[in-house]
Amino acid sequence: MAKFLFKVGRWSYLHKWQVIVAWLILLAGTAGAALTLSKPFTSEFSISGTPAIEALQTLDDNFPGSGDIANAPTVNLVFAAPEGQRLDSPENMAAMDATVAYIADNLDGITSTERFGNPVEVNGELTRTIVGQMTEMGLPEESAKADAYNVRTLSDDARIGYTTFDFGAESSMTVTQEERDVVNRAMEIGRDAGLQVEAGGAGFGEPIEIKSTSELVGLAVAFVVLLITFGSLVAASMPVITAVVGVGIGALLIVLTTRFVELNEITPVLAVMIGLAVGIDYALFILSRYRQERQRLSGPDAAGLATGTAGSSVVFAGLTVFTALVALALAQIEFLTWMGLSAAVTVAISVLIALTLIPALLGAWGDRAFAVKIPGVAGNPGPGKRPARDLARRSMGRSWVNVVKRFPAVIMAAVVLGLGALAIPVLDLQMSLPADTTSNKDTTQRKAADLMAEGFGPGVNGQFLVIVDAHNVNPDTEILQPFMDAMPDETGGDAEKAALASFLYTVSEAKSVNGIRHAQLVAVNDDLTAAQIAATPTTGPEEEFTLDVAHGLRETNSRVEDATGVTIGLTGLTAVQMDITEELAGAMPLYLSIVVGLAIILLILVFRSIMVPVVAGLGFLLSVGAAFGVTIAVFQMGFLDLVNTPAPIISFMPIFLIGVTFGLAMDYQVFLVTRIREHYLKERGSGPGAEIRAVEEATVEGFAQGARVVTAAAVIMIAVFVAFVDQPLPFIQIFGFALAAAVLFDAFFIRMTLVPATMFILGRATWWMPRWLDRVLPEVDVEGTELEKEFERA
Repeated sequence: MAKFLFKVGRWSYLHKWQVIVAWLILLAGTAGAALTLSKPFTSEFSISGTPAIEALQTLDDNFPGSGDIANAPTVNLVFAAPEGQRLDSPENMAAMDATVAYIADNLDGITSTERFGNPVEVNGELTRTIVGQMTEMGLPEESAKADAYNVRTLSDDARIGYTTFDFGAESSMTVTQEERDVVNRAMEIGRDAGLQVEAGGAGFGEPIEIKSTSELVGLAVAFVVLLITFGSLVAASMPVITAVVGVGIGALLIVLTTRFVELNEITPVLAVMIGLAVGIDYALFILSRYRQERQRLSGPDAAGLATGTAGSSVVFAGLTVFTALVALALAQIEFLTWMGLSAAVTVAISVLIALTLIPALLGAWGDRAFAVKIPGVAGNPGPGKRPARDLARRSMGRSWVNVVKRFPAVIMAAVVLGLGALAIPVLDLQMSLPADTTSNKDTTQRKAADLMAEGFGPGVNGQFLVIVDAHNVNPDTEILQPFMDAMPDETGGDAEKAALASFLYTVSEAKSVNGIRHAQLVAVNDDLTAAQIAATPTTGPEEEFTLDVAHGLRETNSRVEDATGVTIGLTGLTAVQMDITEELAGAMPLYLSIVVGLAIILLILVFRSIMVPVVAGLGFLLSVGAAFGVTIAVFQMGFLDLVNTPAPIISFMPIFLIGVTFGLAMDYQVFLVTRIREHYLKERGSGPGAEIRAVEEATVEGFAQGARVVTAAAVIMIAVFVAFVDQPLPFIQIFGFALAAAVLFDAFFIRMTLVPATMFILGRATWWMPRWLDRVLPEVDVEGTELEKEFERA
């Protein structure tokens, strides 16, 4: 591969304008196709196959037109009177009437208006209707009143009330800003009259807003770091240019893909974040190697050799990132799969850009590739000073690796214990998807959820919906006979009685589940073959206990199915989100084992060593654990009050963080250790202690040569990720923070500290490998050693 890449780099240098124009034409063509053929992104997260989603299909089969209740554009409008007042006072009643009337007059097509209106009036009418209907069905009046109380719209002290309706939009994700504005203006009417008025619900979620400044900030910081690294305006601009071209093509391809696949609007954000980071880094590695080779070779040969050596490492590193992102499909969550594939394609393009466009730009600039030098930077002479002969000889990297050489055991222990301590919060990891109950405390959505919990109990925000399909109910089931015998004769035949009995039996069993405050029958279809049962937990959707309650409900429902022959599903927004969270949590161990196992196998192939891959894999676990730990401490536990609303970590962040961090960790492992191995292969000899001296000298020299560029690459990547912490959406903030922390820990504490420390401790065992395994495994020359030998001979 190194020889082929040498030819690619040399050809690109010599045919510079053809390469540059080809990439620009591809960028323009992709832009034209994207603008012409693309469709709008969706705000919805595509999911299928979970039990709660399958239950929604059962609901739609038996209650046609019910729609997807998990994505219904429902709004909860919540009123709260000042302390010491009641909503049923004349002035507060007038304020609520005016608020509700404004919505009714200015919103077209609202649906699900059964509970829409003044909460005080709706509550009275709702109570009378439910008690009347339930007693007619033979339910005791006490039970009927309990059902009515459970769905009340006015709190016991009459200070808090709410009303609900659905926007006319198809789903919660297609609600327009104009519709939200009507509700906002209506709320101001109530607030001006002295009430607290808040709105929440799936239909009134915060609109997805993405700031375009993050990429610009990341690029600006990257340019400054490149300027310090190369000391040249021209050289610093090249990785930025190639990264922008690569990410531009990648993002436009994602936009074009919307013609064929429905993609969430967050998909390109994550692809751009990762694509920018790796694109700049890959170009940096090749450009740095070119500068080194250019001191002794002509431009075309230096470009070819840089592409053949550093470019081989870029291909390997890009392949690991690509594989880790594609493997996100293992979670079997559609939106996560498309996020991973989109980011993977962007990474692949970044690799191709680095291998061809960087040599072409070097050819275009020629001897001016490192022109416009900044005095006193990167070895450039300051005013009145002579230029530095060898920057690596007096670098901070050399000083640091010599410190590690003196105290390897102490430093290794400090890194392991320190990162291990930072990983402790992982034991308290809680995961969920965004909801009103986890929104920022300053938002009206969170205030609405808090008022609902205060007035009606936290479970009102996390109700479950039980769907009972009684098409195959067994009328002879003994457990249903008491319910059937209590029904009046005019109820119908045995099949109808058995179906109704199964509904009532399911309700009674659901009530017995620990953590269910109340369960009640809320709807029966026209032919009496299916029913909807609302089950209200005692805790909110963000509580871990609510997940246990869901499992308890499913176990109880399974027993009811076995006893009666009915089919029961558990769904609702809370159940859907919990299923997704559990799917992702269940996929993490498999995914983690695959990526770590893949890392060890690939590194054994590359470095012909057992210990180097083992240390790399264990180091990855340490760095990703520490990144998880600090992210959980800050965003979930509220450490140092850095965020004003601590909440469970978004469900798909951990598995995505594992994939991206794995790829980036292997980047730094390859780029740093290949330089060390190059020196080791050259310096190892025979005689007492020669092997040990070769390991130590190679570790120092290889580290000194690679540390500067790896440091620059890590700082650039951290800057790009940190820039996304400024995004308004909490889960993008968490992604930016977590990825930045992961790169920080992995690059500086693992690759540049723990790895050389273990090499000094292990000595010649660092590069030990069983002879039989060495013979079996194919040769993978990532360093381009054979290429260099052949080039020197020529």
